[in-house]
Amino acid sequence: MIVGPDMSRFSSRFWLMPLFLLSIKPLVAATPPIQSYDTYKSWFAVCDNGLSCVAKTVGESDASEVTLSREAGPSGQIELKLAVSPQTTVSQIRVDGEPINLASPGWRVMTQDDITTITSSNPEAIQALVDQLRQASTITMGADHVISLEGLTAALLRIDDRQGRIGTQTALIRPGPRPASSAPAPPALPHIPYRPIAERISRQEGKRLEGQLRRSAGAIFRQQECEQSSLAKTPEIHALDSGKALIFVECVQGAYQASSLAFIASRQTRAIQQVLLETPYLGAPRQRTTVSWFTNASFDPTTGALAMFAKGRGLTDCGMSAGWIWNGHDFALSAITQQDACGGVQAGDWPVLFRSTH
Repeated sequence: MIVGPDMSRFSSRFWLMPLFLLSIKPLVAATPPIQSYDTYKSWFAVCDNGLSCVAKTVGESDASEVTLSREAGPSGQIELKLAVSPQTTVSQIRVDGEPINLASPGWRVMTQDDITTITSSNPEAIQALVDQLRQASTITMGADHVISLEGLTAALLRIDDRQGRIGTQTALIRPGPRPASSAPAPPALPHIPYRPIAERISRQEGKRLEGQLRRSAGAIFRQQECEQSSLAKTPEIHALDSGKALIFVECVQGAYQASSLAFIASRQTRAIQQVLLETPYLGAPRQRTTVSWFTNASFDPTTGALAMFAKGRGLTDCGMSAGWIWNGHDFALSAITQQDACGGVQAGDWPVLFRSTH
């Protein structure tokens, strides 16, 4: 499930409404992205651009989750975690009514802040539990925290495939005789350096740029169905360099977050263009690959980084965050985290979909 019952009008529009492509079109990537997001019944499998992957399922109506994380490469680390709140004991965790298989060494049980987590980084222990879970339909933690296991095998197989492990001794679902060393090394992460910006916008220039924008962008505001109460607020304006400025104009105010449109304005001429930025990944619906609404938007001149953080609902147990860095010409994608399914234990604990070095 993508949205929860307490979604505001703003959030529903963010997740479900097609994004209008206005003023400018983002460049289409020359090659397909490495990162992927796939859903298999109650499970989802997410691999970032370094092929570090997560298979995860969450309890929608309660705070519970099962997560398997694995790094790419022959020696990539693996971890399986079960988490539930309120706290519980191992004896209260059942798989189709039977005791959970935690007999192998290497399992750690910890309770903190009323959350019980059971984790292991031991490949043999993890494989033993995966084999048990694959033969079952549900796992129950505590009195009534029931998590479906439908889709688990497909999600883990997707990770094996993406990391090139099928037929190797390290595959979870389809192992084979090939040595672990035959798994390919992870792709290199892009280097997107921070770009501090010394330029600043004076109050007088800011007023001029605001007027310039309002005279030019009325059609965009109407097509994006911006609320007059939001448009009436003072825009946020930042210098990008001596010739360009970044302008955020609030478009919609929801119950727990606001959405802004972004524009790049010339500081010498009247040129204005809307900022539309790509967030590409394999498996993405077409309307989810371009951002025109920047939710809880921010810009940090000390790094040149533009960021957004969009909650799927007020609990912050689903949503999407992204970051871009100004490189002197445009904004280069630097980070994405995303979780479409609402639920889980920790607020904002969403799988990484894209990362970079700085």
